[in-house]
Amino acid sequence: MRHWTVTAAAITLLATVAAASADEIKQVPYPEVKVQVPELFKPDAGFLRMQKTLYDAVEKKNTQAVSFLVGPNFVWTQDSAISGQFDYGGDALQNFKVAFGFRAAGKHADGGVKDGPYWESLYDFADNKDFQKVNDTLVCGPVAATVADFDVFDQANQKLGGGDSIEWYFTLGDMAVTADPKGGAVVGHVGKIAMPVLDHFPQSNDDSAVPTNYKVLLPSGKAGWIPAMITRPLTPERLCYAMMADGSWKIVAYQQPE
Repeated sequence: MRHWTVTAAAITLLATVAAASADEIKQVPYPEVKVQVPELFKPDAGFLRMQKTLYDAVEKKNTQAVSFLVGPNFVWTQDSAISGQFDYGGDALQNFKVAFGFRAAGKHADGGVKDGPYWESLYDFADNKDFQKVNDTLVCGPVAATVADFDVFDQANQKLGGGDSIEWYFTLGDMAVTADPKGGAVVGHVGKIAMPVLDHFPQSNDDSAVPTNYKVLLPSGKAGWIPAMITRPLTPERLCYAMMADGSWKIVAYQQPE
């Protein structure tokens, strides 16, 4: 299971995956991949209370408190389809606990999962601040962008030579791209486009340092640095929420890109 995450120690995994594919990327000009970035959801008081409750529960590793926030119709998807590990015979909490490593698939007692529970992934979701409204009832975060023209996207992939190994990212807002991770000369600007990530800063021998900046390849073929905290994968791992009949917000879906 790949845990795509967006903050804290989990950003390190994004950087590691991106750096692994960077060696295969040709640093040449490529067609600009425009994306559509959705308007950010403006949470109401109830949503903010739920988010704080989730944050506190995860920070204290309070399994019972986290479990209370799982909605009765929780679903687990992978690549836009129901996950192969989803237990149709199990209830919502059973599937949630399997998805986040509290218990093994097919088991009805907690424990027995290597590195589980996945508290770091849950912490990142609890700490996330950007959400989008997917439909009238569903709110998901972090935000995902949509490629405007997939023909252009395919052309860019072919030009760069990395194929499916390229990890594409976008930013939540317009940003100057600098020659150095700590600043320096401006080598370009990014807005609503997707870019491959080539490297991250700072680095450590054991990847324990949380990246503050990503080195991205611009359509011009130039490379530069942008802040990691506003950088998102095109199709991130997401947690989704919905308002219940009593007005409370609950976790109703876990979406994995693959």
